[in-house]
Amino acid sequence: MNLIKKLALASVAVSLAVVAAGEPASAKKLLDATLFTTYSLGGGGTSISYVVCGSLPQTEGCYGSGSLSPFEQACAVLEGKEKQKNNVITRAIYVLDKRTSPSSAITLYVYTRTDTITDTSDSIQVSLTKSVSLGINGGAGANCSMAANKGFVYAATDADTVAAGMNKSTYAVSQLGGFSPPANIVSITTDDRGYVSLHFNGGFYVYGPDGNLQEDGGGDADMVGTHNAWLPK
Repeated sequence: MNLIKKLALASVAVSLAVVAAGEPASAKKLLDATLFTTYSLGGGGTSISYVVCGSLPQTEGCYGSGSLSPFEQACAVLEGKEKQKNNVITRAIYVLDKRTSPSSAITLYVYTRTDTITDTSDSIQVSLTKSVSLGINGGAGANCSMAANKGFVYAATDADTVAAGMNKSTYAVSQLGGFSPPANIVSITTDDRGYVSLHFNGGFYVYGPDGNLQEDGGGDADMVGTHNAWLPK
């Protein structure tokens, strides 16, 4: 093999290596990328219904539905990040229950959803993994807030002066915020980097992706992401 041919082959090999190294780990398409899930409230908040629809390589339509219950008054729902192994995808579903009595601590229900996917079907199973008392007030007249990043779920109601942060791995709960004089929480917002802002009447706390406090102060400091609009309050 002459020198020119060797150099040409080496150049191609280097180019292919650079392209492969530059491909992100997320380049692998998720099996449920063409499926979507809609949620609706039932029974005045005592249940949450879901329907999974979309398309698969050989079929299209709706593939399954179900109901999460019982709750006293479900008020917020979040999905966790999906994990794919072979043809099985798992993710968490978080449901916040503000309860009916203002003296009962609000509860966060953690479900595990499992989708077993083929070219024609999606077999969906949802099971309760954990129910966690967050130790803060709610009640029928309370308004809920909830947001999450990779490691934590943050939840609150405007009936209390602190928010709760729950570690997704350990389910440990911390009481967050608290102004002097006391101020009720207005909203919780997050950005795509995983920073979370707890917005109180007259002040804020910002927590980082690792769950540590980054900043606090007076006034408003809400987060904006790329999916859902920020609604000023």
